[in-house]
Amino acid sequence: MKTQGPVKILFVHNNNDLYGAEVALLAMLKRLDRVRFEPLVVLPSDTRHINRLSVELDKIGVEYKFLQLGILRRRYLKGLKLLGHTFRLLFGVLSLGQLIRSRKIDIVHSNTLAVVDGALAAFFVRRPHIWHIHEMLVDPPWLRRVMHFIAPRLSTRVVTNSEAVRRHLVADSPSSADRVQVILNGIDPCPFEQATGALKVRQEWGVAPDELLVGMIGKVTRWKGQLIFARAAEKVLKSHPSVKFAAVGGVFDNEQHFMDRFQSEVEQMGISSHFIINGFRRDVPDLLNAFDIFILPSTWPEPFGLVVIEAMAAGKPVIATAQGGPLEIVVPDETGYLVPAGDESALAESIGKLIDAPELIVRFGEAGRRRASELFNVSRYVLEFENLYEALLPSGRQDLVRRTGGVSL
Repeated sequence: MKTQGPVKILFVHNNNDLYGAEVALLAMLKRLDRVRFEPLVVLPSDTRHINRLSVELDKIGVEYKFLQLGILRRRYLKGLKLLGHTFRLLFGVLSLGQLIRSRKIDIVHSNTLAVVDGALAAFFVRRPHIWHIHEMLVDPPWLRRVMHFIAPRLSTRVVTNSEAVRRHLVADSPSSADRVQVILNGIDPCPFEQATGALKVRQEWGVAPDELLVGMIGKVTRWKGQLIFARAAEKVLKSHPSVKFAAVGGVFDNEQHFMDRFQSEVEQMGISSHFIINGFRRDVPDLLNAFDIFILPSTWPEPFGLVVIEAMAAGKPVIATAQGGPLEIVVPDETGYLVPAGDESALAESIGKLIDAPELIVRFGEAGRRRASELFNVSRYVLEFENLYEALLPSGRQDLVRRTGGVSL
């Protein structure tokens, strides 16, 4: 009798936080068929202290390890730091290669374009490799071109989380188009449909049940658009002085200056009494249900916009910038509005249209809830990845996994 265990998949991720790419990975790991697939997650040691994704992995019983990895981070790509980064990358590739061999890993899944170590390790030890790209790398252009060149060449399959990301990558590497496929992100709508903590959130913020609350959730960084949101709020308040606004999201370790500027500008505008700023929070379903209108004001193209489908699942109309992933999610005049990036006047005008037509808030919210459930359900998302994992296995192993859940007699 010969026993062939479940397919062992090594997930290599770039952070220990809990934003879009981490939430998507966690959704996958929660529902991955553990009879057929055995996950192992590697996280970079330079984000160990953040202690968010690892906590969630503990809760669902997924094994993880911290290793020193050469993750592509802007702060490592300057001057002498680049030399240190090169050594970290080499060490990461060697460590992952050893882990792949010792744990008899079948497939390597690199989660985000920043994870170069996983791609190189899979290449050198000759394992099927999936590069799951969640971002649209724009700046610097030389790095974008390099990464878009190597990603398909170091991967058995490249997966992007939206058609927008696929087009962005293929524009630099058209000969690799046949290796790139789209698997749209998915969520479990139930936590957002059934959240019960909206009133508690409003009480915490001093927002009355009958006051209209417009909100956004996203890390405070150079392109998420918090300043555009604040400037739009200033305009809205001139004609709708009772509306409240909220922006929720933390910062990267070395980007506190973005939060400082954001808070300073809100104070200088004189809207602090109507504009709530909170750091990172875990109660996203409750936050979204506390909002009446959800905003995604990103100034760069959003690769997907996972929080958009979360807001839709919570029954909220969405106003997002007309670029990137939201073009594939938001249906104008049906589930919300799309506005030009960086245009606070257009954003303010769209917010005002919804404030003046409460029936649209309800109608758009209901349509968004249906769309999120039908098109962006996590069951479809996980199934597409499970099918991809099977397709990358040798034909005999594929049949085995499908018939017996990985056990050969």
